[in-house]
Amino acid sequence: MAEWWKIADPMIQQGIDYATIADKCGVSWQSINNRAYQLREKDKPKEPAKNLHDEVLKLTEKEIAITELCKKTGESERLIKAVIDDLKDNGYYFVDYNGLIKLSKTIIPQNNVYEEDWNGDKIIRMGITSDNHYCSKYQQATYNEKLYDIFQREGINKVYNCGDLTDGFKMRPGHEHEIFKHGADEQENYVVDNYPKRKGIVTEFILGNHDFSHIKNGGRDIGKGIESKRNDMKYLGMYNAKIKLTPNCVLELNHPLDGAAYALSYSLQKYIDSMSGGDKPNILINGHHHKMMYLFYRNIHAFEAGTTCAQTPWMKGKRIAAHVGGWIIEIHVNDEGTITRCKGEFFPFYNMVEHDY
Repeated sequence: MAEWWKIADPMIQQGIDYATIADKCGVSWQSINNRAYQLREKDKPKEPAKNLHDEVLKLTEKEIAITELCKKTGESERLIKAVIDDLKDNGYYFVDYNGLIKLSKTIIPQNNVYEEDWNGDKIIRMGITSDNHYCSKYQQATYNEKLYDIFQREGINKVYNCGDLTDGFKMRPGHEHEIFKHGADEQENYVVDNYPKRKGIVTEFILGNHDFSHIKNGGRDIGKGIESKRNDMKYLGMYNAKIKLTPNCVLELNHPLDGAAYALSYSLQKYIDSMSGGDKPNILINGHHHKMMYLFYRNIHAFEAGTTCAQTPWMKGKRIAAHVGGWIIEIHVNDEGTITRCKGEFFPFYNMVEHDY
């Protein structure tokens, strides 16, 4: 009988004897038995596809040899090493202890030094923004967008960001109620999708202590992920970076780990005091404190960068103000690239936008 299974399938599902079904359809008992097996396999729930990346991350929470990783995953050494390389490219840190590999949730301090391709310009202008705290319920994304509108209107093509692009995760008890995106993936993707993008403007950024929480919680450096998905954003490292704007003019971006001080200038002064003579930058931009100020001290033009996040209830409880806004800094250099003049203009915002997300 042509297409006999159209008659057989309902009878099989009703539990009718296979011999009876075979007689009804004009086929052999074995054909009915095979068809019943096919129906059982079709209805069997599918096992989720194995996510090898997640499996490797879980297994490397403790020290483990590559050979043991291969044994536990059932995959070749070549594939496992490729997965680890892929995870590294996405911001995960792995350390090697005498042949044992482990996912690291701490960051190894590095000297992040970069050199701009100076074309001899005597005037160098840059935009400054910091402590955006994206994914906080108190973020002021509207004002970060307005800053970039100003930067574009003023002909700025380079913006430096001093860290805490995200609000992080598990910063303190109850912090989960202050954010609307949770975990490294969600917050990284939110920055990628929502951080200001303007034609002709490149943003170079470091990460801060809130961003570091993603490394502490899951071993993930979101700076690498953001850079890989946004060709207008360049990741300079964690906490600190030095950029040689010219052969004789150094800009330092810094995200300190201290708390709020009794005086606005205190943190800048103490940090500059700690510098040895040959290690000083010409310009210092400090993030973290959510303050704005300018200080010329020990021949360094020092700025507190401000923030684009409103005062949170936690900050209010600690009596910490938020100076919302950003800078345009203009420096003048001579033929050798040595700084001769520096001036900054701060663009403040006063009326905070509620639920700005």
